Order: sequence, then C-alpha cells, then structure tokens
Amino acid sequence: MSIIRKFNSSRKQFSYNKIWLYGIISLIIISIIVLWVAKKKENLEFYWNHPVNSTSNRPASGYVTMQKFDGRLGNQMFEFIALFHVAQKTNREVVLFNGHDGHELEKYFSLGVRKINRSCPCFLFREKFISYDNRIDKMIRSKDARNSPTILLRGYFQSLMYVKPVENLVVNHMKFQESIETFARDILRESIPIGWREGQFTRVGIHNRRGDLVKKTAPESYFKTAMKYFTDRYKLVQFVVASDDIEWCREHITYDSHSSSVNVTYSVKHSPGQDMAILSLCDHVIMSTGTFGWMAAWLANGITVYYSNYPRNGSNLSRRCNRLDYFPPHWIPLQ
Repeated sequence: MSIIRKFNSSRKQFSYNKIWLYGIISLIIISIIVLWVAKKKENLEFYWNHPVNSTSNRPASGYVTMQKFDGRLGNQMFEFIALFHVAQKTNREVVLFNGHDGHELEKYFSLGVRKINRSCPCFLFREKFISYDNRIDKMIRSKDARNSPTILLRGYFQSLMYVKPVENLVVNHMKFQESIETFARDILRESIPIGWREGQFTRVGIHNRRGDLVKKTAPESYFKTAMKYFTDRYKLVQFVVASDDIEWCREHITYDSHSSSVNVTYSVKHSPGQDMAILSLCDHVIMSTGTFGWMAAWLANGITVYYSNYPRNGSNLSRRCNRLDYFPPHWIPLQ
C-alpha cells in the first residue's frame, strides 16, 4: 500500500510541476506576442506618418539609394528616378545617404526624401547596359537583395523604361526649390517682347549641348528645321535658348530680326539648375543631345522635338543604345 501511495503522490507532484511549467511557458509566449504587437504598431505608426516613396501603402521593407551619383544634373535626374523604379518593385523607401559625393540634385530640387546614415549590409546592383538592363528584374527577386537592408544602385539608368512606370510619382519629387522656380519665372517674365502678353504666345525652349559633345551635337540646319516646325503651327512664338556654348547659339540659332511674330532670347550665365527650371517652364522644347535636354523636355511635358541622328548612325554609341528605349514614342524626330 505504501508503494501505491508513493506512486500516487509522485503522479500528483508531476502533474503540479507540469501545470507550473505550462504556465511559465504560456506567460513567456504571451509576453513575446505583446512585445511583437507593440513593436509592429510602432513601425506601422512610423510609416503611416512617414509615407513610403512607392505606390504601395504597406510599410517599406528596406531602403534603396545610389552608391554614388554619377555625371552631371541630367544624369543624376535619371539615376534618382531609377531609385523609385526599384522602390516600387520592392516596396522599399527611397533615401539619400548623408555625405553622398557629387550630388547636385539637392542644390536645385526639393526632393522630399529622407537622408539617413548608411544602413548596411548593402546589396549593390551595377548597371551594365546603356538601354534598360533587364538584370534588374532578376536582382529584385534574388534572395541576397531581399535580405539586405539597403539596395545600392550604380550606373546611369538612361532608359524610358525606368521612367515611365513611376513618372506620376516622381514628378512630385522633382519640384524646383522655391528660389530657383521664382528666379526662372522672373527671367521669363522679363524676356517677354514689348507688346506681347503672357498667355497669348507660345514659348519654346531650346537646349543645345555642345562642350564635350561638340562633334556629336546637332548642326545649325537641325535647329532651323525644328524652329520652323513651331512657327508653322503657332502665330506668335518665343524661343528661349540655353546652352553650354551660348556664343555659338547667338550666331547660329537665330531668326529674322525684322519678324514681329518670332522672338529669340538667350539664357546667359545661369546655373544648370536655373537653365533647367527656365526650360521646364516653356510650353514646348527642342532638344539636341544629352540627358539635360531630355529631362528639361520631360519636365515641360509639351511637344518635344529631338535630333534624330543622335546617337549618330553607325557610331559605337548607336550600336549600344536603343532609340526606342530612350525617346518617348510621341516625341518628334527631326534632322
């Protein structure tokens, strides 16, 4: 009998210990759940109060930024837009790292993105092609990219295919700083010919890049043809010329000085951002070569005429660049 009593006592003690152990485990699990919910709520509140830079309403799953901004203003605008392309596909937040080298955009634009200290480990995607690099789609799905806090991009990303899916979003992040826009509006208002009234004439911006592309840029005949395209369609036209070689433009981009229906004015000694703002405020744009004119035309969002022999047929650049990938289909090629 004593053996049976001891056995029953042991069973009861084991049951008590088991209940006590289950209770402790339950408390631990409940505590973990409470902490997880609190942290999740904190994260959700942060992202709801700081919307992510993508078309998704979900909290961002990490960051995307440039390893380094390359080139000049037009190049950097393409690169900035590419960030939103990747952010949209990966539900990440577009940010800028503090201390980005060679970064011109903040001089002229109110970008509306956060600046943070470097958040790594980072996954680097380096562009290989001038046209759309479809490796970017494989990168987005890769485990290494998905598991990295930050995706870094490096390259120029000069393709319409990066721009088109996010242009309605990005245009809100490419707002000129108030001082830049005010300056540009003042310049254009002061340049109105005597007797003309705002709103009663058509203003066409012309960008002529020469400098490092002097052997590849559009000839005088192209500008004459492009200007005629607009003078044939509008009664009063003012052309506003911006260039890195304004003296060449004064000599070659001209119109009959006795014409009362056409005016040509020149943007002289202005910064790249000021010239970009001036061109963007025009109704339409004539571009020659390079990304600066492309971006000015894109911001103006009117009729765009571009030089059809760029890249020059047969050149190494033309073999590497797909024009259909670069120029929007509604832009007008002239030669």
